[in-house]
Amino acid sequence: KEGDWLFSNLVAYAEFPPIIPPIMSQSTDKRKEAGGFMHSSDENKDIVHPILRPDLNDGDLKTYKSIAAFLSIDPSLKNRMDYMQFMNYNQICHLELLPMSYI
Repeated sequence: KEGDWLFSNLVAYAEFPPIIPPIMSQSTDKRKEAGGFMHSSDENKDIVHPILRPDLNDGDLKTYKSIAAFLSIDPSLKNRMDYMQFMNYNQICHLELLPMSYI
């Protein structure tokens, strides 16, 4: 009920995909168990692939390392804060609402 106004006035919504896959982290921290927020019956067909695949493409790896160097982040992402900085940039979305009248 609280989201009714938003959904009835929404024109466009898009989330930015992750810049790299989580597999790029070489952290030795214990990972949380799979399925943290996904529903078991979800087929995950709407998950967007990462922008870069440095794990599969040498050109993407070069770009990734260049971005990490510019940000002074270790590309191994062993440090939890480095990982969070790189992976959570995608908490950004494009949101467009219907024009509102000024009364």
